[in-house]
Amino acid sequence: MTEPAVAAAPLPGSAADDGNGAAVAILGALEVRPARSDGAAARDWLPVVGARPRSLLARLAAASGRVVLTERLLAEVWPEAPPAGRGKAVAQVVHRLRRLLGDRDGEFIATRPQGYELRVPDVEIDAAVARLLIERGRARLACGDADTATVLLGRALDLWRGEPYAGIECGGPSGVVARHGAHLSRLRVTALESRIDADLALRRYGEVIDELAYLIAGDPLYEPWWPRLMLSLDGAGRRADALYTYQRLRTLLVDGLGVEPGPEARRVHQRILAGDPPRRGCNCA
Repeated sequence: MTEPAVAAAPLPGSAADDGNGAAVAILGALEVRPARSDGAAARDWLPVVGARPRSLLARLAAASGRVVLTERLLAEVWPEAPPAGRGKAVAQVVHRLRRLLGDRDGEFIATRPQGYELRVPDVEIDAAVARLLIERGRARLACGDADTATVLLGRALDLWRGEPYAGIECGGPSGVVARHGAHLSRLRVTALESRIDADLALRRYGEVIDELAYLIAGDPLYEPWWPRLMLSLDGAGRRADALYTYQRLRTLLVDGLGVEPGPEARRVHQRILAGDPPRRGCNCA
């Protein structure tokens, strides 16, 4: 199938447009792609060496273009004890990061009166590109263009290389980095749900059955996967398996939590019992 034109078009400021700016990848282990000087060859993604530079860059990235105060960086990047020469210590780490990004003039990590700012969108962040792809994909799906939606959402999901900010310890489990990482993990689930819905709309039932079974095995109490699996089994002509899947869900919830399945699972179950033909699309929430 030819990729829809809207999906093939590069995103502004993304790697797809082959610009010269720097980039930071946070959807997995932290990596950077230096800015390209005039005439330079294609750039590789580079790891960020050192716990302090990783934590400081993660904290700036999680701020999404807002200024982070020097005192805040000291408290979160040096949680055990503030270093001697407090402001100088932060400045030295920032200098290392600027060199790594090819930021000779402080254009990407800007010095502000009381802190520092990672300038977005001058610095491309993979999470921002993923969010834009997801917004576009979900919009196309809502308009009935499942072909384009599945391409856009697939491109977004491909940007995840692991857990966001993998291996970063900055600010503790309730800190800004941890909260932003949790938000990005939820965003991935949203994208995955929507991409599966697009596949269901395209009647690709067989392609998603194994994927949904895997997702359920990993998190059986996340109920939204179950009605999607029921729909895919029914669409593939496996009505008995679809009905059995509902009984598995009900047993899991009633015996384990003392609650009945939610309204979406019950709606899909009733539709399958009534023998309604699979619809072109999925109304799963």
